[in-house]
Amino acid sequence: MDVPELRPPPLVRRVAQACADAGGRCLLVGGSVRDHLMGAPVKDWDLEVYGLQPEALERTLGTIARVDTVGRAFSVFKLHAHGLELDVSLPRRDSKVGPGHTGIEATGDPDMDPKEAARRRDLTINAIMVDLADGSVLDPWGGRQDLADGLLRAVDPTTFLEDPLRTLRVVQFTARFGFRAVPELAPLCREAALGELPEERVLGEWAKLLLRGRQPSAGLAFAREADLLRRVFPEHPHAPEVDAALDRAVALRDTLEPEGRQLALMTAVWLAGLTPQAAEATLDRLKLHRWFGFPARERGLAAAAHAGDPHATDAELRWLSTRAEVDLALRAHEALHATSTAAARRRAEILGVLTEAPPRLVEGRDVLAAGLRPGPRVGQVVAAAYAAQLDGTVDDRATALALVDQLVASPT
Repeated sequence: MDVPELRPPPLVRRVAQACADAGGRCLLVGGSVRDHLMGAPVKDWDLEVYGLQPEALERTLGTIARVDTVGRAFSVFKLHAHGLELDVSLPRRDSKVGPGHTGIEATGDPDMDPKEAARRRDLTINAIMVDLADGSVLDPWGGRQDLADGLLRAVDPTTFLEDPLRTLRVVQFTARFGFRAVPELAPLCREAALGELPEERVLGEWAKLLLRGRQPSAGLAFAREADLLRRVFPEHPHAPEVDAALDRAVALRDTLEPEGRQLALMTAVWLAGLTPQAAEATLDRLKLHRWFGFPARERGLAAAAHAGDPHATDAELRWLSTRAEVDLALRAHEALHATSTAAARRRAEILGVLTEAPPRLVEGRDVLAAGLRPGPRVGQVVAAAYAAQLDGTVDDRATALALVDQLVASPT
């Protein structure tokens, strides 16, 4: 496998040089190396420093930028400079002392051998390192070959399940990269203690499947093979036709903004066909509500519930906008039924109802001004006027007010 040229940002180069000057060795580790070797841009520059004690490393980093210490026991430092947040850590030893992710005790050890430090990684493709002093690649567990072959393999089967979340990481990697799990990985994942996982960590991996997956069905196929779906989402039957719909939804997802709307779409497709109770229970297992401020749960559930609504006429589109976000419901319909909704989405945009319902032309104060006394009848008249507006029989305020006068004058 050819190694593309690594171009670290200035802050990373300064950290590597300062560590070298202090007698240490700075390695780029984890998913950042994997992405680099795959030719993808490196987003998170995770550094591991060998040969420097925690105090010496903290002093060295402090000469470059502001340092926040995340955990002194396992020595993880965060640098903030020039709009970049950089994680710098010592190699660490992990030991299982209790259930769940919090039951892993980590201790920094600057004298560890890089091969031994890489043993705690989940998969071989994430256990490759780059020495920032000379750009050389350290690959003690055969990750480059697995990367070239498109294979997912545990670095160490004896420690892989110390963090059960790694099983869901295999699922989303399969969906994102199109890689295949080696035969022994599914039986290993079946042994995972999934009940130890907190909801927010499951959500993190599941969101990557839905937001970054190029072929979600591949990840779900592995999840079935490893008996993960039944145990994590018992209310969801995960029908194969939904898998195919999620694959079709990928192209529709990638033209949406923001990311929360993308998640709402994929959630709508994933939950389609479930009862409202089962859909709610499934999202409860993720504690999914808002995603970076966007109401992904609310919009996703509404789109799932109304993806089958008719949308051939302007009136149907306006009525749909009062029940769900039209854009999401139509995209979900397209993914689920393999039928283009582009024309309907364009028409909804012209009508101004693509992402929100039309504002009412009349309100309660208009009904009161027409002579009706306060009471339940006011709301009924407002609702009737809005229904006429959605049907298209009323299309401006003057006509709406005339309808209000007629309704007020008519006997109840």
